[in-house]
Amino acid sequence: MTHDSPKPLVITQGDPAGIGPELALKILANPPCPNLKVLGSVTHLSRVAKSLNLPFDPDAVIDLPLEDEIEIGEISKEAGTHSFACLECAVEGALAGDYAAVITNPIHKEAWHLAGLPYPGHTEYLVEKTASPGHAMMLTSEEITCSLVTTHIALAEVPRALTEKRMMEVIELTHAAMSAIRNRPARLAMPGLNPHAGEGGLFGREEIDLIIPVLEKARAAGIKIAGPYPPDTAFLPRIREEVDAYVCLYHDQGLIPLKTLAFDLGINVTLGLPIVRTSVDHGTAFDIAGEGIASETSLIEAVKMAVSLSANRSSSSR
Repeated sequence: MTHDSPKPLVITQGDPAGIGPELALKILANPPCPNLKVLGSVTHLSRVAKSLNLPFDPDAVIDLPLEDEIEIGEISKEAGTHSFACLECAVEGALAGDYAAVITNPIHKEAWHLAGLPYPGHTEYLVEKTASPGHAMMLTSEEITCSLVTTHIALAEVPRALTEKRMMEVIELTHAAMSAIRNRPARLAMPGLNPHAGEGGLFGREEIDLIIPVLEKARAAGIKIAGPYPPDTAFLPRIREEVDAYVCLYHDQGLIPLKTLAFDLGINVTLGLPIVRTSVDHGTAFDIAGEGIASETSLIEAVKMAVSLSANRSSSSR
């Protein structure tokens, strides 16, 4: 590759038994940007293309062979192993400077577990692989944006995982990212942890002992962040009008409103990495895999965001 050639953006195939291959084929048939590649199995993608009567250009695929024939819609060790291999190859290429961005299709966490992989999801692997000191998962759409302080842990573990350091990290990363996207200082908000944001300590003291002091520290650093809002009213339309992004304390607190309001349009951006990584904000959808009805809208939005973020990163490094 010459220095004058634009670096490709790569889409991972995702779990080969899910809808990722179908989405990859659909987006290659009508790419939203030039120089877009899919990292996956040419053999498997050709099988999916034939079964769904979709066009297929093997030259648009960076081939990672898959020896086993995968049963569509079924969880398997082989599918988990291959989806991880695709991700690892994409990330290593991006770290080496070969790819401008990585866009990930969905993996299946149980398949990764069957494959003996210790990661509960993409984000945990990305943070370890890139040795990133700070990171955050941000789910974004035109309608609503939510970052997560904790991600794939049991709800019972959330209060112990909330620390001043981690909360400030996510607040700062979210503020920086949304300020760049909005081209002005971002306005953030945080829902409380407990019902009614603790009701003055009646339903828990996390708001008094931790959350309010952290928000005050963030404001003292010049970050505009409201809250803690009672979680059941934090996402009302009148509040969303004044908020560029929510910093949510646990997975479902952010994902429920986001998927309710923008299921097909939401995308996942991993903040704090040395590479650009975006992703669809949905799962493998085994129940509809192989039927040809999966919507590529979220993947298109993820590619568009990756183009924007990689362009911004290139211009800022000059």
